[in-house]
Amino acid sequence: MTSVPTPALAAAVDDARAGSPGRVTDVYPALAAVDPGLLAAAWHPLDGDRAAAGAASAPFILMSVAKPFVLALAVDAVGAEAVIARTGMTATGLAFNDPEAIRLSPDGRTNPMVNPGAITAASLLTGAGAITDGLSAFAGRELRADPVMVDAIHASNQRNRLLATLLEERRLLGCPLEQALHLYTLQSCVELTVADLARMGAVLAGGGRDPVTGARVVSAEAADVALRAMALAGLYEASHTWMAAVGVPAKSGIAGGLVMVAPGAGALAAYSPGLDAAGNPVRAQAVARAIAPLVADTRGVS
Repeated sequence: MTSVPTPALAAAVDDARAGSPGRVTDVYPALAAVDPGLLAAAWHPLDGDRAAAGAASAPFILMSVAKPFVLALAVDAVGAEAVIARTGMTATGLAFNDPEAIRLSPDGRTNPMVNPGAITAASLLTGAGAITDGLSAFAGRELRADPVMVDAIHASNQRNRLLATLLEERRLLGCPLEQALHLYTLQSCVELTVADLARMGAVLAGGGRDPVTGARVVSAEAADVALRAMALAGLYEASHTWMAAVGVPAKSGIAGGLVMVAPGAGALAAYSPGLDAAGNPVRAQAVARAIAPLVADTRGVS
């Protein structure tokens, strides 16, 4: 049993709150009005007591934190080899939405944790229901996309449209361009709390099984592929620094969410809207760094 006592998590949140909040994203105007002072965290073990601290009931949208979970769903839908053949699995060293990552790649492939590869992964699923039902299964309850955010992001998604166009030219999409863009936007706008996200991460930590019910959500192979992708590029161009310093796979999103998955132990979710230069939530990272020594799995990413 791996335990993160509530006082330890609360202390990590308090310490993180004392640091710089970072800067709320301006990539999408709809996210710019969020309170940069919000901070929350939750721990969900595979066995043992859960913990939460901070503004744990505050809702937020997944944005890029959806990527490892949708990747796992795509692996189960069409197979790991077929997914990676289209998405790639190579760190780009570039920003998460940089079209040069596609242009500089010999075949246009990148990896599933940056926008081009994630658009492709979403395009391999059969439709919106496959995404929302799949993400809900990870969370153990029904999750829905925020329709206001879906519309707002569709209205300002010129960069993702460019990425999707480049992917379509290289025949890397599994469905028509407009459908791929909608699926990717939909997964990004699914709303949840840190408790939901921690349970989702714990499914990956447990090899694809729900830690509460024991039900299989995704295959062990799908969970493993998702963890490997997180270790490679979960924090974009800062991923190698994160893994060298922390050693536990994590995935962030520009809405402020972050999930850190300790295989065989559990998962931490944290939320803070203010970001660093790479697009990763500043205070959420601080909480995760403080908790990582308590939960790091000595087996590593398997």
